[in-house]
Amino acid sequence: MLTIFIWLGHRCAVRWVVAVALTVGLASCIETEVAAAQTVVAVEVHNPTSRTLQNVPVSFGQAFKRGDVGHGVGVRFEGRSLPAQVDVRRHHEDGSIRFAVVSLVLDKLPAGETATLALTDGEPSAPGRPFVSAAELLGTDFDATVTLTFPDGKVRSVSARELLRRTDAETATWLRGPTATEWLLSGPPTDSDAARDEDLTVQFQVRAYAGGKRVRTSVVVENCRDDWAGNIRYDVAVTVAGQEAFARKAVDHRRLSRWRKVFWWGGEPEVHVTHDLSYLSATGALPHYDSTLAMPEPSLQRDAPPNTNGSRWDIMGHGSLTAYMPTTGGRPEIAPYPAWTVRYLLSMDRRAKALVLANGELAGSWPIHVRARQTGRIMTIDQRPNFWLNGYRPGQDKPEWKPDRHTPNPDQVRLSPDLAHQGSFAYVPYLVTGDFYHLEEAYFWANYCLLATWSHPRRDAEGIVSGQIRGNAWALRNIADAAWIAPDDAPEGKYFDEKIRNNLADRIGRMYGPPEHSRLGFWGERTVEDARIQHPANPNWLVTAPWEHDYLIWSLHHLAELGYVEAARPRDFLLRWRVGTMTHAPDFDPRLAAPYRFVVGQRSRDGKGTFYEDWGVLGRENARLSEPRLPSPANDYAYSARAAVVCGVDGRFPQAEQALRWIEAQFSDLRQTMTRNPSWAIVPGGAAGRDRE
Repeated sequence: MLTIFIWLGHRCAVRWVVAVALTVGLASCIETEVAAAQTVVAVEVHNPTSRTLQNVPVSFGQAFKRGDVGHGVGVRFEGRSLPAQVDVRRHHEDGSIRFAVVSLVLDKLPAGETATLALTDGEPSAPGRPFVSAAELLGTDFDATVTLTFPDGKVRSVSARELLRRTDAETATWLRGPTATEWLLSGPPTDSDAARDEDLTVQFQVRAYAGGKRVRTSVVVENCRDDWAGNIRYDVAVTVAGQEAFARKAVDHRRLSRWRKVFWWGGEPEVHVTHDLSYLSATGALPHYDSTLAMPEPSLQRDAPPNTNGSRWDIMGHGSLTAYMPTTGGRPEIAPYPAWTVRYLLSMDRRAKALVLANGELAGSWPIHVRARQTGRIMTIDQRPNFWLNGYRPGQDKPEWKPDRHTPNPDQVRLSPDLAHQGSFAYVPYLVTGDFYHLEEAYFWANYCLLATWSHPRRDAEGIVSGQIRGNAWALRNIADAAWIAPDDAPEGKYFDEKIRNNLADRIGRMYGPPEHSRLGFWGERTVEDARIQHPANPNWLVTAPWEHDYLIWSLHHLAELGYVEAARPRDFLLRWRVGTMTHAPDFDPRLAAPYRFVVGQRSRDGKGTFYEDWGVLGRENARLSEPRLPSPANDYAYSARAAVVCGVDGRFPQAEQALRWIEAQFSDLRQTMTRNPSWAIVPGGAAGRDRE
């Protein structure tokens, strides 16, 4: 028998809507008379083990296209309607559901079998049983305790059970229904005299499933508050129901960082949930990757699944990421989404998913997290308009760092974040899990893009991202993604949304003028000195990095797919030159379209810059700087240039299809290139293109 309890709720003006529970067999379902509903999207729950699993709790996240799901989500199995617990987190502007967390309990799932759940546009039903309550959980012997022992001998601890007893269980929840309730608990560790640690905070996200026999506890330890603590050393032990579940000695907890471990009481469910990538792309949440590509086994990939015994995968580790983020050169995370994430999306392999989730958790290790003590949420530039996290200038509103409580081990790997080379680490983990930790991690990284930008060019609370073009691209992506997934009632959603709209208005005004910045769409010009070009044929050239602009073209296109329709204008401004480089032969040799540096104009004697407006002149000058060459697997610049042109195709930009045909014809092994490195394996047919059909 397959038992599925599903609650349908949404957090909006009214806190929750209704629920129902039903038991259905895998082989023979209880007959119900319901009208057939068209499947919106299917999600698979797979048992990868060699034994039958029973009473298995499952929760996952699901994004929906605008208009696909109205006020409720129906779930069908083998053609029959099932009730479902769906905690709605976000709605589209038209009131339809954008994102929800689905929770259910599988009574029985045989070895190697897969249950395919069809999600439909359904109506909520009446409650079948009471919500999972705090009293129900407190009626068991469940507890989770974090104990920290400091070098001076002091011991401080915090208990999830005690926090739950003192919490308003009606409000401090992430999920709430008859299948599962998840409480958001937080508090400082205290000593035997109830004295609080002045810097550290422990979060427990406690998810109890119906019956109280399975409880998932996410433990997060933070040194993130705007009290600006330095390094803190401690030994840590985590016990669950009185049994030690985790312990580490001499942890150096760096400033503005956090770590997480997840523990199951009653046994961890060993199922693997897979999503429909094509549908996720159709929502606009993700690029339209080439789903026909076959991904290699994760064990054969450069970024293999994590070795839990390795220090880089332990708490405060950096996983697949480069510890010194400003390191030059191509890396798997420098792309719309990291290569390991795209491999997972294209394969839906459970080992590849484990790697994505592990890197998402370890994103907390980086010293970029700032939580306001006053609100308990991220510290915003609205609260401190002149704040700059780097704080190099005298008189700047900046962190007032406390001394380290303990000098860190000099052998500890130092993590150095960077705006220009940041990846996306938590967004996709949140999309597929609906996990609160990953949501907050997405907030922190988006906010880092604002806090780490000097307040003068940022225009204080306006939040204008500035600096390197590639840094602008990745910042706009992270901020827009956080805005798109933020729950309806979360202030972070409005905060990030405002900053995105401010940035788009700023770029439109500066690009289109009047006066117009450049007739051919050039942007972000630099001198040869700034670009460090040695012995240039013309020392007065103005140049750009075309590959950085390709990143920005994709990012602006992504914003358009998320629903920021105004992002199409700055995208199309940049597409003028990007598409033009491949469609103006013989005046401009298209083999010059994707070099490392690109000449766009020159300075006159008085220092005033003038852009080239003739394609023949542009071709002649760039031939003096770069050697014409065809795309190759080693030429990542042509690979990202192709993706930028794909954005033009979906955006209906003139001659973009012609440009795409040309550049793809130059790749002798395009599919092999995309298989080896799927980071830019984007093809026409994304959400922006579909919306205009």
